[in-house]
Amino acid sequence: MTDDARITLRTIADRAGVSVATVSTVLSNKAGSGKVRISDQTIQKVRRTARSAGYRRQIVIGLIPARLSEANEIPVAQSIIQTLREEHDVHLALGVPTQANPQSELTELALIGRSGFDGAIMEPSFALLRQLADRPDIIASCTNLVFINRYPVDEVPCVTVDHRQCGVIAARHLIDNGHARIAFLADHGDSDPASCCPAIECEVQQNRYQGFSEALAEAGRTGELVHEVEDVLARRGEFTAIYCAHTRGATALLSACWQAGVSVPAALSIVGQDDEFTKEIARPALTTVDVRTPEVGQLAARTIIARIDGEKPKSTVLSPRLIERESVRHL
Repeated sequence: MTDDARITLRTIADRAGVSVATVSTVLSNKAGSGKVRISDQTIQKVRRTARSAGYRRQIVIGLIPARLSEANEIPVAQSIIQTLREEHDVHLALGVPTQANPQSELTELALIGRSGFDGAIMEPSFALLRQLADRPDIIASCTNLVFINRYPVDEVPCVTVDHRQCGVIAARHLIDNGHARIAFLADHGDSDPASCCPAIECEVQQNRYQGFSEALAEAGRTGELVHEVEDVLARRGEFTAIYCAHTRGATALLSACWQAGVSVPAALSIVGQDDEFTKEIARPALTTVDVRTPEVGQLAARTIIARIDGEKPKSTVLSPRLIERESVRHL
């Protein structure tokens, strides 16, 4: 195994027959910018020489989380860190959670741009995405960006899950178990006036609601929309099953049912959203739609490295999957 510490830019320059400045520019992924034009042939030659010599430059990537929840952001961050540590020589800098505030997000992006990071992974708010569509200068200030759990903007690839399919999977599972009166528990979030359902504020949940409604319509049924756990209990006679379309909804509802003496799944069947430890240890254990969080993190890490290496990786949309446990009754 070649000792990386002995492989310097001078070593690569001598072997490739180019200047140290050229090697530095190519390996810093800055060959396409600045006043000096480096040919594609030279770029590829330098990269091949660096690879054959066993050179691995240290890379610094910023991770900008919206929040740090145990169900989503922390597992994604852990997966990103593990992948980068196992597959690449990378330093990861964790930014301040933005709480999905566009101004905080812009501040973090500007900091990463000024600090000379090689790239950044972030889960932007939908409000920021709408701004970025009209502000290419913001994206240009950060050389390499990858989004997670959103949609691509301009040249920024995204690693996400088909959230519409989440709703389809949940609805079909309840329908297949004989339920005809089914509700959808939404949550308040990132407002979008162009919503397919204005009563649902989070765009991710809008997509889930769309899939949920389409699956019910295919079966000749309609669903009920509720926003609060208290409303579910107050209206429980109106439906036999419910899909909780946000991370904490199912566990919160299960707890409320226990306190109110409502038996799950005998009196009310529940399908949750996202998989986490609390859903597995709950009693009854909660059936849920898993968005494959570790895989999102792994693919995001590989996508950002591909961008840093000068490639143009495409966006990835994963299919969610149902994890069946004990919270759905077959009628």
